Amino acid sequence: MVKVSIIMPVYNASELLEESIESAMKQTLKDIEIVCVDDGSTDNSVEVLKDLSKKYDCIKIFTQENEGSGSARNHGLDEATGEYIAFLDADDIFVDSNALETLYDFGVKNNADLVCGNLKRLSFDTGEVTANPNYTAGNYYYFDASKSITPAEYGVPWAFYKNIFKRSFLNEHEIRFKDLRRGQDPVFLSEVLAKVDKVYGCPVDLYAYRFESGRPYGKIDTPEKKLHYILHFKGCFDALEEGGLYETSETFKEKLIYFLEYGTELDDLVIYEGAMEAFGWPTTYFDNYKYEYESFLVHHLMNKILVEDSEEFYNEAKQQLIDMKVWYNDLIPTQLLRNLILLFNTESYKEYKERYHEFLIEDARIQNVFLAKENEALNEQADELQDINNQLFNSRSWKYTERLRKSKE
Repeated sequence: MVKVSIIMPVYNASELLEESIESAMKQTLKDIEIVCVDDGSTDNSVEVLKDLSKKYDCIKIFTQENEGSGSARNHGLDEATGEYIAFLDADDIFVDSNALETLYDFGVKNNADLVCGNLKRLSFDTGEVTANPNYTAGNYYYFDASKSITPAEYGVPWAFYKNIFKRSFLNEHEIRFKDLRRGQDPVFLSEVLAKVDKVYGCPVDLYAYRFESGRPYGKIDTPEKKLHYILHFKGCFDALEEGGLYETSETFKEKLIYFLEYGTELDDLVIYEGAMEAFGWPTTYFDNYKYEYESFLVHHLMNKILVEDSEEFYNEAKQQLIDMKVWYNDLIPTQLLRNLILLFNTESYKEYKERYHEFLIEDARIQNVFLAKENEALNEQADELQDINNQLFNSRSWKYTERLRKSKE
């Protein structure tokens, strides 16, 4: 048995693999193994790993069909022999050279099931290691000294990779990564937090994850990933609440509400379908966010009426909106409220569709009138500025100073 098994899922990471492996080999803790599981890479990642394994005999290589990083980590967990488990993605790095040794020693001293370090970010563009804004945002606990905290103090179940886990604890509680294409990490950590009595931590920077700036949720770009991302929230809520971490669960629900609002901005019915599959309606998951969740549902229900284009769904949606008592929801925007009033004042889908299109035409007409008036006002301002300009150029002082201006040129 080695002291720490480092589990690394690998997928098409040939260009970054060496940097990641070298960061592990620079650790002062030498009694380690690096369990690399290639998840069906189509580049030369396996060849890079084989070359590195000739240099470092602690590297173990396993391969599987492409099943996602969660499956690859589970494969690694089954192959690992370490007393503790660390995780390192193939495009990330360990930071402080003494981090693993410090965490391991503190874990052994306290017979800890979970030992935390701190987390940095690694710029995708420059490779610079920078501070992690999640600490200032209060999302999870920053360890400025070696200490223990309660699971509730940890924060939201993010950044599992800044921690090490006792392997026997994971096996005893059968904690593994769920079969999700997005969000399997927080579910894993939620299950851990729900089972431990204490969380131990040390003031070392264990991990830096490679961060690429861009639009939010950029990697959640397929229907399957969107569904799995929503399902991961449900998995977290269930695990946290089963472990009595109700406040943590409620805080994490804010993150889901934010994502649902993002889905509303995109008019993304896939996100709506995912929420309905995961939580449905009515639901007890959002007692503290009832109106936020229902406002999201109302927005997409109204869109779906037109997408389904059927009398049957018109009647189903209308009844659901009545059951929701949407008129008590102050978070529904004015435009959507107007459409609801229209819906409740029609007797058939055909009538609703016709009147809705009439509304759209009227809206367009009003908008055109507004833009025409705005354009007229801008033209008047332009004429006034031109008059001022002409007066300036024709003024006596302008003519008197013409020779002086030319001399300065």
